Amino acid sequence: MAWWRKAADDESAGRVLEAIAGLRGEIDRALQEGFLELRSQNSELREELRELRRTVQDVHKDVAEHRRETEALRQELRTAEAARREAAGTRNEAGAGAGAGTEAGAGAEAESLREAQALTEVRARGDRADRAPAPEAATGEDTHEKRLERAAGISAAELVCHRDTWAFIVEQAARNAHFRVPGEVSAGKDGAASVVVSGRSLMAILTALHAVREQGRAADPGDCALAGKFYERIIAVVDTVGPVGHRPQAAGRAGAESPQRVVIVIDDRPGRPASGSG
Repeated sequence: MAWWRKAADDESAGRVLEAIAGLRGEIDRALQEGFLELRSQNSELREELRELRRTVQDVHKDVAEHRRETEALRQELRTAEAARREAAGTRNEAGAGAGAGTEAGAGAEAESLREAQALTEVRARGDRADRAPAPEAATGEDTHEKRLERAAGISAAELVCHRDTWAFIVEQAARNAHFRVPGEVSAGKDGAASVVVSGRSLMAILTALHAVREQGRAADPGDCALAGKFYERIIAVVDTVGPVGHRPQAAGRAGAESPQRVVIVIDDRPGRPASGSG
C-alpha cells in the first residue's frame, strides 16, 4: 500500500510538472511573439522616422534655395536702381550743359519761330479772304445764327417748290441731326410740291444750305448756286417772323384771330409787263 501511494504521488507530481512545463512553453511562445511584434513595429517606426527626416531635409533645401533666389533678385534690383540713378544723373548733367551752351541762341530761335508763325497766319488769312463768298446784304441782327434762332421758333412752315428742288434740299439737310423727313408731300401743277416742315427741320435746312454756300470755290458751282438761291428765299421769310403774342394785328381784325402759317415759296417767274407797252 505504501508503495502504491508513493507511485500515485509521483504520477500526480509528474502531471503537475508537465502542466507547469506546458504553461512555461506557452509563456515563452507568447513572449517571443510579442517581442517579434514589437521589433516589427519598431522597424516600421524607424522607417517612418527616416522618411520624416528626409522630408524635413528636402524642406530645408527648398527654403535655402528660395532664400538664395530672393537674395539674387534683391541684388539685381539694387543693381538696376543704381544704374537708373546713374543714367538720370548723366542726363541731368547733359541737359544742364546743353542748356548752358544754347541759352545765348534760344532768344534768337524763339524770335525766328514767332516771325514764321506770324507770316503763316497772314498767308492763311489771305487765302481765307480769297475763298470767302460775297458778304450777305443783311447785317447786325440778321446773321446766320440769329436766323437759326428764328427758324427754331417756327412751329410749322409750308415750303412750296418743285419736286427737284425739294429733293436737293433733302439731300443736303439729311446729314443734319435735326432734320426730319415730313410724312406727306402734296403734289401740284407743273411738278410743284408742297410740304410742311417743323422749325427744327427748317433750322437744319438753313444750316445745310449755308454750309454749301460757305464752301465758295471748293463747292460744285451748281450746288453753290442752288444752295445760295434757296437760302435767300427761305431767309427772306424767316427774317419777318416773330413771337405770336407780339405781332401787330392788321386793322379791322379781332385780336383773337389765328396767325397765318409761315409760307415759303421758291418759284421765280417773269415779271409783269410795264403798262402801256405795245
